[in-house]
Amino acid sequence: MRVGGAVITWEMFKGEFLRKYFPEDIKNKKVIEFMELKQGNMSVADYS
Repeated sequence: MRVGGAVITWEMFKGEFLRKYFPEDIKNKKVIEFMELKQGNMSVADYS
């Protein structure tokens, strides 16, 4: 892909996309939210 004449790789695009739309603080909150999920009496950690 080219933007303004510069070649953009998938890794470059993905990095910029994640920084803009999925910042580190949100990612950390989602990890905590996931680890606190429960089904019945079992947590995610119990399943793994």
